[in-house]
Amino acid sequence: MTLVYACIAPHGSEAIEQLATKSTARKFQKTREGLRKLAKDIGTARPDTIVIASPHNLRLRKKIGIVTAENFSGTHYASPRNKKSVSLKVKCDVGFATELLEQATRKKLPVVGANYGTREFSKNKLNLAE
Repeated sequence: MTLVYACIAPHGSEAIEQLATKSTARKFQKTREGLRKLAKDIGTARPDTIVIASPHNLRLRKKIGIVTAENFSGTHYASPRNKKSVSLKVKCDVGFATELLEQATRKKLPVVGANYGTREFSKNKLNLAE
């Protein structure tokens, strides 16, 4: 598999139009425009797989979790007071995740496979709130 695109993107509820308040909607307009451009650029690159590295999901002591689940889903709420939400449901590239885990293990990186249930029917829950 060849790397066709890489980026670092800002994040936060304020950057998601459906979750923003009136005041943050204006403040984060340029961020949203940048994220839309990023999405367009990724679409143009047409990657087979998108890899997201984030500190906002599993917390594994002294390990990097590589999710080997078949499915991922989650709901992100704007805040405890603002009950607006967005949801996401995606299929994961299990073959890529497994190969990444195997190669990282061979290179003695501190990785561990992460999954809920069996791989074929697993459904990891995204922790988008943190």
